[in-house]
Amino acid sequence: MATTAPPTREHLREATGFGGVIPCGSVAHGGDTMVAALGLEHHAGGSVLSLLMLSAAPGLLEWNPSLGLVMTDERGDRYDAQVLSSSSGLGQLSTTLWIAPALPLETRRLEVVIDGVERINPTRGGGPGVARVLSGGPWNLVIDLVPERTVVEPPPEPPGVAGSTEAGSVPIRAHGVFIDVIPVGQARISEGVAVCVLALERYWDRSVVTLVALGSVDASHTPAIGRAQVDAWDAEGHRYRVTPVQGASRGGWSEVAVELVPAIPPGSGALGLRVSDLPTGGGSSRDRVAGSFTFGVRLPSE
Repeated sequence: MATTAPPTREHLREATGFGGVIPCGSVAHGGDTMVAALGLEHHAGGSVLSLLMLSAAPGLLEWNPSLGLVMTDERGDRYDAQVLSSSSGLGQLSTTLWIAPALPLETRRLEVVIDGVERINPTRGGGPGVARVLSGGPWNLVIDLVPERTVVEPPPEPPGVAGSTEAGSVPIRAHGVFIDVIPVGQARISEGVAVCVLALERYWDRSVVTLVALGSVDASHTPAIGRAQVDAWDAEGHRYRVTPVQGASRGGWSEVAVELVPAIPPGSGALGLRVSDLPTGGGSSRDRVAGSFTFGVRLPSE
């Protein structure tokens, strides 16, 4: 199930006040549950933090940040959060938070403590589920606000299209097949639209990339990143089948998690990503961003 909160003038996630995105890859494990920070966007009036929670516990996951979240910087200053979007599934929860006030430029580190994550156990007879707090918390994330660069030249694009692959396991994101998070935190801007690549999650049989498109709250249309053409390839000449699997949007922004199949082989060196044919409204050619947004992502040298 997915929920989103309408934007307000105090909570503007749009291209006009966008100040860049920080690569994140902080992961905290506890019990049968893990929490990961996927990306931190700087905006004029605040910041946006994208989180992923995965658990081996059965049932849907729920979390209320007003009760189970503490954020402080290295000076001890605290920050408040409001949910912009949240999507829950079996053993998983992805949530996007608006953080206020805006992080001062001199801030070097953000510490995020998450607690009170619950799983919802179904009841017999179809009644309301029973919420039980997961063991293993609190989960502590430390986000480096001055990280190393992740940008590399996009590898040469191989000819052809992605070949057919066998269907992987479901759900797409699962605790039992999670490997790690590769931070990306890159953005490109064209025609008043910003496209961001937050992070690359690696699983045994696939990867998942989180993409964000920022337009303008005052514009008549919001860029629909979930309907854009996304291509992915690596430095070894492999192409990947790309499928949108989860997303949300509101006035001025949209976000999507896309699945890359098959898994990226060790030693691939670099990943190329291209977002093109990005709709900004009705779907005709005049309602699409001209050109494309291309990214080169450094991969671990394992």
